[in-house]
Amino acid sequence: MMKREASVFRNPSFLFMWTGSAISELGGTLGTFCNSIIVYELTGSELALGSMWLIYFIPSLILQLGIGPYIDKWSRKQIMIFSQFTRGVIFLIPLLMFNLNTLEVWNIYIVQIVIGLIQPLYAPASFSIIPTLIPERLLASVNAYLDGTIRLMSFLAPPIGGLLVDWIGVSFTLVLVCSFFAISGLLLMFLKEPPLHMEKVRATWFQQFMEGIRFFIGQPLLLWLGIFLAFVQFGVGVTMVVNLPFMMKELHGSYTQYGYFMAGFPLGYFFGSILASKINLRPTYRRLIMLGSLAVGGLTYMSMSFITSIPLAITIEVIAGIALPFFTANSTSLYQQTVPNHLIGKVFSIRLFIIRAVMPLGILIGGALGELWGIRTMFLLIGMIICLSSLLGMCLPYFRFLNGPVDQKDSIHSAI
Repeated sequence: MMKREASVFRNPSFLFMWTGSAISELGGTLGTFCNSIIVYELTGSELALGSMWLIYFIPSLILQLGIGPYIDKWSRKQIMIFSQFTRGVIFLIPLLMFNLNTLEVWNIYIVQIVIGLIQPLYAPASFSIIPTLIPERLLASVNAYLDGTIRLMSFLAPPIGGLLVDWIGVSFTLVLVCSFFAISGLLLMFLKEPPLHMEKVRATWFQQFMEGIRFFIGQPLLLWLGIFLAFVQFGVGVTMVVNLPFMMKELHGSYTQYGYFMAGFPLGYFFGSILASKINLRPTYRRLIMLGSLAVGGLTYMSMSFITSIPLAITIEVIAGIALPFFTANSTSLYQQTVPNHLIGKVFSIRLFIIRAVMPLGILIGGALGELWGIRTMFLLIGMIICLSSLLGMCLPYFRFLNGPVDQKDSIHSAI
């Protein structure tokens, strides 16, 4: 165990990516926290809050669907660096408008559009570069470490953001957001990306895109991992709209308490990622453990429809966070082990498109039905959807392929 961890943390490229990703996530979560509060303060409308997220996701989805072939052609390192500096610059808009006392909702919407266009570049590039930096036997552990650290930053950002907004104000927080993205971009410059060995491809963009589609659809393992995660992302879309009103209206909390509530899930995810990297996960039981973790997450959603205590709500979020890494870390590793390097950008873009396409649906339903049916009913609905889909995957023999290829057993045991 100690030998494995030492080999990972002695890899300079991993250290730079690990640190850069952590700082980036801290800045991004702080920026999103500020944007949500600004829109809610300016409008007091759940619909406006939902619109902020729709404006983020719609351009993101459009670009996500078509960017895959280019991810496989361009330097993934340069894509990541470009993404970080661009995000740092775009947050200067609300910062300048705030200091000029001219900040309006449409300023935030512009930021959301640009961030939405950048995310489809950064996410598949970061997923795709990892197998070129890390030995295959360590992928599951590395993904768990990266996921856990990112979630730790997500845990720290909401309470820090709540305290900063309450005590110091939005302006200083936005300065930190811009700085964090710049630092992350500088750190990523030190990645030792292997040179791209690109063959001369005469295929058009459409032919390359369809190649990724055919490979994705032709692999039931990849397709269904994406579908199961899509159910979770639907729930995430709903909570993007209802979490803030849930804390402020249903539980009568403050912005600081909202920050603690939002920090509960990533805190649990951090500890869950550590557990996921340590537990000897045999391929025979991988399907049950992965989908069982999703079922636990569904139960936590359902329990939110009944509680009236802020500390209990935070505790439930922590439990949900602990469960999810057992699905996400192993799912990502199966993708990285299954997809050839020349297709990985295309396939990851398609995967991200599928799981992100359902988030606007969740946002729309959360904004519309949340006011019509009530926030607690929405928590119960999404919990039932996640639990039902997970239980079907665990019980039906058809889904045994989710255990992964049989010949992966030795490499998985060697990583653990």
